[in-house]
Amino acid sequence: MKKGAMIGKGMSAEVYEWGDHQVLKLYYDQYQPEWIRGEAEIGMALKEAGVPAPSVYEMVEEGGRRGLLYERVPGASMLTMMQTSPTRSIKHAREMARLHFSIHRCSTTKLPRQKDILEQSIHEAKEILGEKTGLICEYLYKLPEGNWICHGDFHPDNILVTNNKSIAIDWTNANIGDPMCDVARTSIIFLSPFNSSGTPKIMTLPLRLIKRILNRAYLNEYCRLANIRYESINAWILPVAAARLQEKIPGEQEWLLNLIDKRLRVTSS
Repeated sequence: MKKGAMIGKGMSAEVYEWGDHQVLKLYYDQYQPEWIRGEAEIGMALKEAGVPAPSVYEMVEEGGRRGLLYERVPGASMLTMMQTSPTRSIKHAREMARLHFSIHRCSTTKLPRQKDILEQSIHEAKEILGEKTGLICEYLYKLPEGNWICHGDFHPDNILVTNNKSIAIDWTNANIGDPMCDVARTSIIFLSPFNSSGTPKIMTLPLRLIKRILNRAYLNEYCRLANIRYESINAWILPVAAARLQEKIPGEQEWLLNLIDKRLRVTSS
């Protein structure tokens, strides 16, 4: 079988049609077989734990590049649906929370530890953080542990909506730990000042307001479902913001540093 039309493209791979029921995630040349096998193992661990995620099949080679075959999930990304039907965006934000909560009810021991990933990312941002690096890591060590499955990069463009059901995709950052950390990252993604290239400047302020509204709808629904207070999520903003610095998202650095400085002042008072 040969790959069909390209249906997606990301930082690590391109995604192509592969028959009627599968897709081929074809990785760029710099990704070694060990890394790809690691992603396959993540997919199998998720299925074993009952997580609503696409099934992963086998590793294949196509055109001199390596890839993984995944279950094909028909549908549109939630981000696309938010953009095409703005009046339904709050409904989608609440659905995001319900999907996220269902993921967090699953557990395993077969994924990387959340705190290990955060600590590594924080140290990778040491040139930006300077002497704050040690303080943030000390704070991180005091936060809760857990074996709950976390997506690691849960946002509307990593959710497919099909037949009135949602399913999360792109699990390369999956980990186990405290779900509140995972929710904090999603909240930061919602509130990020980053806008895609080509966004008119006149839309900057309206988009900021829309993002805040969607973030609040998502957080309120998650807190309701999990029966928690927002403070449990807010406690994770400091290390999550620090870890995100190393991703070097355009327009985020100053904003993240302000978040970090505010949280450090609170923790030291």
